[in-house]
Amino acid sequence: MRGASLSWRLHGGYDFRSQARALGTATAEVHLALAQRFPTRTALESDRAAVAETWARRLAIAIAEVPDVGGRRDAVETVYRRALEVEWPPLQRIHGDLHLGQVLQVPGQGWVLLDFEGEPLRPMPERTRHDLSMRDVAGMLRSFDYVAGSIRLDDPERSPDAARAWARDARDAFVAGYAGTTGSDLDPRHPLLAALELDKAVYEAIYEARNRPTWVAIPLRAIARLVERPAAVV
Repeated sequence: MRGASLSWRLHGGYDFRSQARALGTATAEVHLALAQRFPTRTALESDRAAVAETWARRLAIAIAEVPDVGGRRDAVETVYRRALEVEWPPLQRIHGDLHLGQVLQVPGQGWVLLDFEGEPLRPMPERTRHDLSMRDVAGMLRSFDYVAGSIRLDDPERSPDAARAWARDARDAFVAGYAGTTGSDLDPRHPLLAALELDKAVYEAIYEARNRPTWVAIPLRAIARLVERPAAVV
């Protein structure tokens, strides 16, 4: 099962919670395996500065190409600033572009993660650098929103409540599966996770404006939600 098949299943009220939890577990297992196979290291101030520069550059591009993003610039920068003020976990090798199109459910084996090539718009040297494992978590959280968002675009007469509830349940189950496997106390409102998810939504806004303008509403709704939702105290 991949991302495309979930959209039509959602029309029938498909309950994905147990699958999402298993996917969170599989993602955590991959991260643990990568941390064992490749070296990890402490996040340095230079790492924070590099991430902050990437966030700022991407936001500037989005504001230039998607005017609706500009109205939330101050709020977006506030989310980023909070993420730079909290403690960061060790950096490690990650997938780099994790979403529902990069996973496959294999009968008898469960979820398998595919295509460890990193984010397409990132320069190649950046794709194998030590990074934050939360980046993969953020990517999958955004992917659940995309399933729900595509339903709203395909069937505008349908109440958006069911789609939003599906995405919320999938997100919660995924994080629960991930946290239960890593032993971490991961909160979707963690300042760093919130900032990484927001940056992913900003990236999506640029991508959709360039390639699928009718879909830009999906990341724009996410940006609005993420800047209005308070971060957890850590």
